[in-house]
Amino acid sequence: MKWCIIGAGGIADRRTIPAILQDETNVIVAVADANPALAKAVGEKYGVKYYTDYKLMLKECECDCAYVATPVFLHYEQAMEVLKYDRHLFIEKPIGRNSQEAKEIVDAYKKANKQISVGYMMKFHNLHEKAKRLCKAGAIGDVNSVRLQFTCWYPDIPGAWRQNKELGGGGALMDLGVHCIELIEYVLNEEIVEVKGIVNTKTFNYEVEDTAIIVFKTKSGVLGHIDVNFNIPDEASESKFEMYGTKGYIICNGTLAQEEKGVLNYLYSPQGDYEAKQNRVAGKPKKYKGKNGNMYLKQIQAFAKIVNSGKTNYKMANRAVQVQQVVDEVYKQN
Repeated sequence: MKWCIIGAGGIADRRTIPAILQDETNVIVAVADANPALAKAVGEKYGVKYYTDYKLMLKECECDCAYVATPVFLHYEQAMEVLKYDRHLFIEKPIGRNSQEAKEIVDAYKKANKQISVGYMMKFHNLHEKAKRLCKAGAIGDVNSVRLQFTCWYPDIPGAWRQNKELGGGGALMDLGVHCIELIEYVLNEEIVEVKGIVNTKTFNYEVEDTAIIVFKTKSGVLGHIDVNFNIPDEASESKFEMYGTKGYIICNGTLAQEEKGVLNYLYSPQGDYEAKQNRVAGKPKKYKGKNGNMYLKQIQAFAKIVNSGKTNYKMANRAVQVQQVVDEVYKQN
């Protein structure tokens, strides 16, 4: 499969381009970036053509699909331009600055019968896949409570687009919270149908939120909450994903990250009668470790499998739109 890359720096150069090339069935034919020095550096690094004008790249280069890894305010225009050239699209999260942009992009690809997938790679973490299997098997009974904490330290940086509401659409919720929302809906295999949230800019001076807390209810009635922050030091956050049910728990520590690391603790401890004395003894959970695999490679392989099948599958894209709808609702409340 032949790829063109739009947005050559950041996550593209750090994670996704190496993942694409790790699969020998993929070839990168060209990269484009508005920064001439970056376009040249990345193009020469991988031995491919490089452009500062992505439209010219799409016009001149024969490819099957494009990977868009630019700032989110550019996604709508670039996604639609890719479609003009009848290419499939793999686009970084979030698709757009709001659900309207996201839906219009996805609807356009559906109409053209071209595949579009979104870079929510955390679902491919082996421990998140393990959590999904355990939930599906009823290993902790009926899930009734979910908690997630995902943070990074992101201080004031002059010119940072993520700190500009018009360019990024939002702050910690838009950047980190979307991962949590998507992961919950994937693991539980159901949508969030009700959400309440508070966002705040407490620590830094930029206009987007550095702190957000949302509470939610899923279609089956699971209640949960998500904490996302730009103002907690990296080493002070465990990036936890917790699920509690009527027969036990699943707790993932250190799995909300770019690498397949961390630990999943699973406890099965069904209880019969009410214990009035509440003399609790902590159970001993089973432990499972991250396999140090490549989540970015796995998401690229999943995308390529759909494209090579000659069919389309919009389940991931539809969920990405749903995620943006949840985010829109929180921002509407603030």
